[in-house]
Amino acid sequence: MTFTTQVHSKLTLKKPTKNTPAPQLVFFADSNGNLLGNVSGEHAKRAERLIAKSSFSGELCASISDYGLDIDGSGITVIGAGKLEKLAGNIQKLGAATYKSIKNHTTAFINWGDAICQKHFSQFALALLNASYRFDRHFSKKSESDALKAVHFVNHKDSLVEYEAALSLTKATFKGQSFARDLANEAPNILNPSTLAKEAKKLAKEYGDKVELTVLGEKEMTKLGMGCFMSVSKGSAEEGKLIILEYFGKTKKTKKSKLNQPIALVGKGITFDTGGISLKPSAGMDEMKFDMGGAAAMLGTTKAICEAGIEIDLVTVIAAAENMPSGKATRPGDIVTAMDGTSVEILNTDAEGRLVLCDALCYVQDNYQPRTIIDAATLTGACVIALGSVRSAVYSNDEDTLFALETAGEYTNDLLWQMPLDDEYAAQLKSNFADLPNVGSREGGSITAACFLKHFIKEGQAWAHLDIAGTASISGANKGATGRPVPMLVQFLKAQAS
Repeated sequence: MTFTTQVHSKLTLKKPTKNTPAPQLVFFADSNGNLLGNVSGEHAKRAERLIAKSSFSGELCASISDYGLDIDGSGITVIGAGKLEKLAGNIQKLGAATYKSIKNHTTAFINWGDAICQKHFSQFALALLNASYRFDRHFSKKSESDALKAVHFVNHKDSLVEYEAALSLTKATFKGQSFARDLANEAPNILNPSTLAKEAKKLAKEYGDKVELTVLGEKEMTKLGMGCFMSVSKGSAEEGKLIILEYFGKTKKTKKSKLNQPIALVGKGITFDTGGISLKPSAGMDEMKFDMGGAAAMLGTTKAICEAGIEIDLVTVIAAAENMPSGKATRPGDIVTAMDGTSVEILNTDAEGRLVLCDALCYVQDNYQPRTIIDAATLTGACVIALGSVRSAVYSNDEDTLFALETAGEYTNDLLWQMPLDDEYAAQLKSNFADLPNVGSREGGSITAACFLKHFIKEGQAWAHLDIAGTASISGANKGATGRPVPMLVQFLKAQAS
């Protein structure tokens, strides 16, 4: 669903009419029952009276409401923000709780006053918007739409211009993140490499004045020597695709123009991963449609950057394939050759993501001069064991890139954790029959996968690898794609453009 959002420096309400129903006003209170934000006026006094006559404790995300018709007919909701010293860490939870409390009202005014800074306002607004996300296109009977039509944020700590700019970027981020979630949530019989290419074509058409699309099929990739990519793709009846989107955010787009030292985003787009001949167990295999979470995130980030009009040159490369068992599928023990001439012994066909990525990394380095390369992939189960679903793993050979990514992660609360790339880990990648095996031992599996990718990064090329296996989707009752790390990447690219 969609609803309009605006920022105001003060709360001013009009008398409700038939065409403008009374709004719901939202305030926040700490664990002592005190309203946050130095808010004042009759509505704030009414919220204080509501707290005083109840047993409301201000516990995190608890709420109390009054739908009385005094003053101007508006309703009042007070949401608990918990302990003030933990407010920053709870902002995203409050965003989701706030949406739940207002979704059945046509209009809402959310009063933060001076309680949160621009950074936390952005996190709160994105969490609220994300709480409205639905993926229900395949239900025969659609659930009733939420009533919400407009949300007004009331913040007066900094200038209104700064909050408006923050909200504008947040809305662009939400569009990109929702696009990523839609792609990853789609059924794998519908979303295959060709479908992914069609979605990229739609994106390019929507922002055609700044975006150029190129799609390579298996014949083109074979001619380029992408043996690692083809070793994965050839097992499926669905043709693999290398999807390239060029965004001319800084360089003026013409028929002859070329991107000027763009930042490169590379995404793993395994639209379904059976494991190939090294077949996965059946339990939970339905979630292998999420194995294109890296591709979804990179396409979502590209959409957000286009929507926000950020002035930066960007190239996005998506390695899209299915990993299927068949008579044509790669076998354990096969030896293939990457685009840069490296021979790779396939020891496990379920370690396919690094194979499509290594050729994509070679391609982007051969055809562009990226100032830095960021790849994202749901690469290893080992990363889930190490970090769970809170932080994405980040590996990098460049301190500036690493610091910028971590800073963006802290700003958006789309968090990262630096992992090592020591030569001692890379020493596991030894084969008796080829330059590299595609897996090491079970120990440090996420690290050795990153070391494998690092082998294909040229000397002096800045690069970072994001293993998002634990953060790109959620299992269990709330199963679905998260769209991470789109918020972090959008903030990173915005900072690189400034």
